[in-house]
Amino acid sequence: MIGRKKLGERYLTIAETKELLERRKEEGMVENPEEPMFYEARVSLEHAEKFAKLSPEKAKELKEKLMELFDWIDDRIASKIVDILPEDYLDIRVIFAKEDYMPTPEEAEEIVKLVDEYRPLD
Repeated sequence: MIGRKKLGERYLTIAETKELLERRKEEGMVENPEEPMFYEARVSLEHAEKFAKLSPEKAKELKEKLMELFDWIDDRIASKIVDILPEDYLDIRVIFAKEDYMPTPEEAEEIVKLVDEYRPLD
């Protein structure tokens, strides 16, 4: 991307990404109604619409609670947990498979209980 500079980096959940892309699409409709978004952004928005399980507000809230509850959960891991919404210890183990720290079954149970409070009732 010529002429663009990386200003910062942070991890987002799929729900937060969906919100950003929707906002960008609205801005693009004002600028160029015929093609408000580039192809890659359109595909990303379709993916986010399909796989976002929580609202952006709930996703941010859950992510913050996870990072407060456990000091070893960082922004990246919290985002993964919010996106996947693990249901049991095995799901937690998959998320942490390549990490330096593996939560104990008790810690995983606490994570699942917290996630259950936010899980949609589909």
